[in-house]
Amino acid sequence: MHRLSLVFCIAGVALHLYTFAFQADADLSPFLVGWFLWSCAPYAIALVLLLLAKKPILAMGFSIASLGLDIFTFVSVFIRPASSTAALGLIVMPFWNLVLFGPVGALIAWLLFRVWLRRLDVVTKCSGGTT
Repeated sequence: MHRLSLVFCIAGVALHLYTFAFQADADLSPFLVGWFLWSCAPYAIALVLLLLAKKPILAMGFSIASLGLDIFTFVSVFIRPASSTAALGLIVMPFWNLVLFGPVGALIAWLLFRVWLRRLDVVTKCSGGTT
């Protein structure tokens, strides 16, 4: 589970690296570097969870939720923009990933993992302790 969490974090950073290397219409500047770092902040939090929380399921849930919404934002900005303000999603989505979607993803992953462990425990008890 550690490796899978790490894969989702790397995929998120790679998505933002691609966005800023190939989709940005500006030359390298401190603003662009700051924007890239801001976009990668949710994945940094997921890595901190992975290293410090000793529960990789939290990091995996956080990074999956952040990556899913970042992909949605990428599509809504670069592939199918619905309005002229769609690009603002690139600025605000890291905030929402940090304060809402990432934590909710971590919570949902943790709850699902707990339910799965309980179900596994019930099956083990019902089968006489053997799997």
